[in-house]
Amino acid sequence: MTFQNRPPIKIVKSVLFALILREMRSMFSARRFGAFWMFFEPVMQIGLIMAIFSFRDVHLASGIEMPVFFMSGMVPFFLLRNIALKGMEAVNANRALFSYKQIKPIDTVLARAIMETALYACVFVIFMFILGFCFGYDVSIRDPLRWIVVIFVGVMFSFSLGLIFCIIGELFAESKVIIRMLFFPLYLLSGVIFPIWVFPAEVMDWLLWNPYLHIIDELRFAMFDYYPLHTGVNIMYPMRAAIFTLLLAMGLYRLRRFKLIAI
Repeated sequence: MTFQNRPPIKIVKSVLFALILREMRSMFSARRFGAFWMFFEPVMQIGLIMAIFSFRDVHLASGIEMPVFFMSGMVPFFLLRNIALKGMEAVNANRALFSYKQIKPIDTVLARAIMETALYACVFVIFMFILGFCFGYDVSIRDPLRWIVVIFVGVMFSFSLGLIFCIIGELFAESKVIIRMLFFPLYLLSGVIFPIWVFPAEVMDWLLWNPYLHIIDELRFAMFDYYPLHTGVNIMYPMRAAIFTLLLAMGLYRLRRFKLIAI
């Protein structure tokens, strides 16, 4: 029997593929009709909130229909939130696998980020189909390339946060509860439900420190024609925040990587 040395990139690809399959299997086998519930739960959760807020036929000042407005903010925000929060639990959920030297803690966080991205991409397509073909709303994306760049920045930022939260959670287990709670005010203050131009100027000065607000508003600017871009909102701020948090996450991970796999 001969053994071949594989290049590191092939090892990483194989590890990620195996971890993603494991995540899918755990989702599918956790309960009956696992594949159905994996997509149906986020669709129903987002659809219910959309139905509550768009019960009346209301249009924004720029002529944007409220259901499409909600979809363009809620689906990306839930994606970014889940990448951060589920990444925080990735190491604990896969601790038994670290006996294999090829599997590193960061691989589990990355696998969950890829899994959530694929899941919510399907959810976004489902909503576009329902709103576009069933209800006749205009769900076209005005600037697809800009939209992809913005969502990539958001995914990178949330992945970095998930890795940082994972390390903090291993140091202080109680901090996980606080981190989960913090995402609810972020949900309200990131322009997901309310357009940011309804906030007073003195409040906006503080809200602009939130990278998710820039990401959500930039996604809508890339999606809608004549969407008003607020002064101070730009993609460069969340891009810098994503790079900074990624470097911080990598530094903390290098310092704590052996502690993360300790049983």
